[in-house]
Amino acid sequence: MSSRLARIPGARIGVRYLFTSLGFWVLFNLGTLLWHRHFQVFYFREPYILALTHLAALGWLTTGLMGIMYATLPATLGVRPHSGRMARVQYWFQVVGVAGLALTMGLIPQTRGRVVCGLLTLVALVIFVHNIAATVGRGKQWRLPEAHFVMAVFYLAITGLIGMSYVFYLNSGLVPQTMVSLKVHAHFAGLGWLALTSMALTYKLLPLEMGVDNVPQRWALAASVLINLVFWGVFFGYAYDWPALRVGSAVLGLAGIVCHTLQVAAIAARGHGVQTRSLPYTQASCVFGIVAGLLAILLTMEAVGTGFAVEYAYAYVGGIGWFGLYVTGQIVWLMPLLLHDDVHESIPELGWMSPECLGLAAGTVLVTTGLLAGISPLVALGAAVNLAVSLLMTGRSVRLCWAQPAMAER
Repeated sequence: MSSRLARIPGARIGVRYLFTSLGFWVLFNLGTLLWHRHFQVFYFREPYILALTHLAALGWLTTGLMGIMYATLPATLGVRPHSGRMARVQYWFQVVGVAGLALTMGLIPQTRGRVVCGLLTLVALVIFVHNIAATVGRGKQWRLPEAHFVMAVFYLAITGLIGMSYVFYLNSGLVPQTMVSLKVHAHFAGLGWLALTSMALTYKLLPLEMGVDNVPQRWALAASVLINLVFWGVFFGYAYDWPALRVGSAVLGLAGIVCHTLQVAAIAARGHGVQTRSLPYTQASCVFGIVAGLLAILLTMEAVGTGFAVEYAYAYVGGIGWFGLYVTGQIVWLMPLLLHDDVHESIPELGWMSPECLGLAAGTVLVTTGLLAGISPLVALGAAVNLAVSLLMTGRSVRLCWAQPAMAER
């Protein structure tokens, strides 16, 4: 497995995206720490919250997933990347667009700048969609993960278009002032892009990391069908104001996450106790995903009132717990592999006892609990823990990169 991934055609561009993802992660945690009191006052459409949301969703998670896909898909599919030049051009659109969006939505409100940065980000997403779809289309096999990748990048492009419509709303009020478009936008990103992509990468990469073959895909197939049903159920539930459909979608969403968890357990069982770097993160992300599913049911049943606390907790535990832990685990695994650090790869696995895994899980629990209970100091404490974890990971990755100056494009 290691020798296969060591021949990655786009190692350099993958590392570039992963490092940038870590930088956005640090900024997100710093912003959450500094603005933790705003969660008790503002709603998602407020400038500071919008800035934090896009730092996490577009900056940390999406940039990280882009790096993982650029670094691993060509090697695992047995093809060359469609266009390394396009990936490098996209990188700068992505970085400038996301950083500009965060600034113009939060620290420096500027309507024209928000539109320009939104368009830059949209261009980056479109380039990525084309690049990945073309790479997957040239692959030598077509299985469930590949179908996930194609669906996910399609939903990502739609997410970007809906986001631009919301940017124009913020600037000119051309779109009716309703939360429906914002919630549809969020679920297009969460279920359509982040969930399907993390699931596909899990089914593609975890067996490789553990050195297992021919893992049955029945739970993965069930999770795929359910998540897609949930996605469209949420869309039509909000579009036609159909509460019963939203409740049913939330229940099916929880079932889909449970099926995904069972698929991860099936892969781990085939490994016969093999310790890997990313598995604890993947398992923890499944637990947080189940918690997010339970909170979604409470929200759709309107069993928690009309306050913002549960909505904030749902967004945080889903984004940071479910998707964030998964992306972090992949970075922990891939960085030594991409940088050819044989010494680091030979260190015994700490599993659940690694400071990054324990710290991120603990910080996410603290922030989620603080949001649910309305306790700002607890939110600040959790954000500080996550900030420390992100700084630790970034520092280790930088030292690792400096120690491997001979890394070359392959």
